[in-house]
Amino acid sequence: MAGRSVLLPAIHSGLASQDPGGDHVIFVAHGPWDLPLLERLKDLRRQASTISVWMPEVWPTDLADQRLLYESYALIDHLFVGIEEAVEPFKAIAPQLNVRCVPLATDVVVFGAREVDAERGIDIVGVGRRQQAQHEAILEWVDRNDKLYLYDTVAGSAVERLEHRQNLANWYRHAKIAVCNYAKHDLPNLVGGLRVIPGRLYEGLAAGSILVGLAPSEVAQRRVLGIPVVESTEQCSVTAVLDKFSDQDSTRPWRIRNAAMAARGHDWSHRWRVILSDIGVPEPAGLTARIDALARRADVLEALQ
Repeated sequence: MAGRSVLLPAIHSGLASQDPGGDHVIFVAHGPWDLPLLERLKDLRRQASTISVWMPEVWPTDLADQRLLYESYALIDHLFVGIEEAVEPFKAIAPQLNVRCVPLATDVVVFGAREVDAERGIDIVGVGRRQQAQHEAILEWVDRNDKLYLYDTVAGSAVERLEHRQNLANWYRHAKIAVCNYAKHDLPNLVGGLRVIPGRLYEGLAAGSILVGLAPSEVAQRRVLGIPVVESTEQCSVTAVLDKFSDQDSTRPWRIRNAAMAARGHDWSHRWRVILSDIGVPEPAGLTARIDALARRADVLEALQ
């Protein structure tokens, strides 16, 4: 947001703007039930030229409640959602809204492979929601082959978030293989049969890891990435997939492809470019410089193929 560095009232940590006298407000929300928080900012509609809302993880099933027809959509000019299948349900609820899908991404600078050909000491990494049969098959494989498998062993929040993210990036950058199951695979009532691309995909992609698991739908992968990048562990045994991709040298083309793909179009800066363009905000020089630097990184990686 342009103008003075004056913080808006701190009623919601998702408010990503810094001046109530500027032209544009972007509100990052958990879901549609956060919209009343905008109403509490009494003069916001008068002071801002546009108000946009970004809901990175709203699901179509979240939009089935008829009470959502009465939320404060008149306050909003643009709505961005992270799941393509949520676009049409939101348009049905509020036809006057400009609704667009802006997928998740990652910090490619942090997660990006520094040396794509460097020796990788971690054979496989698995973070987040676990499919138990898959996990047990991986444990059996690493025990039989004397491999290193790093995975979550505790539940709960990280003590230090920045440290946690940096450590996670180190895991991915040193991993030959990363488990990548479709988003919220353990919550069938929420996902409603959709096999959506998870945020973990972009982290493994940037790191140049080989992605394996309960793959997101091929349609979703092609729509966002252009090609499928997750090797399914459902078409054959988990151990057969791990055997196929455990050798670092033979998987070099896939690793280079993944790292270059992330640098070319799946950093958070690429998503902010889309949002700012849609709402008519000039792109900041720093954002352009970051995207240009990532494009040069992609050029270097692609030249290795």
